[in-house]
Amino acid sequence: MNKIFNIANFLTFLRIVLSIPLWVILNNINNNSSNSIISYFLILCLIIALTDIFDGFAARYFKSVTDVGKFMDPIADKICALVMILFLSIKFGIYYYILFVIVLIRDIIISIVSIYFASKKNIYFQANTYGKCFLFFIAMCMILSVVRIPDSINFNYPYLGMLNAFLYLLSWVFFILATFRYFSNYVKVIWRGDV
Repeated sequence: MNKIFNIANFLTFLRIVLSIPLWVILNNINNNSSNSIISYFLILCLIIALTDIFDGFAARYFKSVTDVGKFMDPIADKICALVMILFLSIKFGIYYYILFVIVLIRDIIISIVSIYFASKKNIYFQANTYGKCFLFFIAMCMILSVVRIPDSINFNYPYLGMLNAFLYLLSWVFFILATFRYFSNYVKVIWRGDV
């Protein structure tokens, strides 16, 4: 494994740092928000998504895959997702609050187990495909929910509500599949006797 300080890990760390302005922008969006603040929000979401795409690409291209990067990449994803889910839980109540609590509990368990395996057994688990799909669909759902907050957008594009509900349902499907995959990987390691 290459050194810890590289472009890929920098991009992953940048994604964590970008969760701060994400929180600030989210808290400035309301029913009367202009299209410009929604544009800033969408640009920041695009930058966050690009850091997620390019950190993996950079790690493979520059042959700088590190255990720290494998460990931090899903954590960076989860931090940005949890910032959005927390905001939407506050804004919309139970619709996102249930998701927030369940994702938070699951991710705390996954983090504890991952830290244990990394520190005690030098075993690192990477994000799984279902987890990436969950993050994609929940991100699209959450972005759409935020975009729909201003009355000017919500009233002019009523079909966005149906699309939002469909993305929310897909998010739950991939959340369940990802959770099953994470825990089945842990069980496989335990059954192999690596614990």
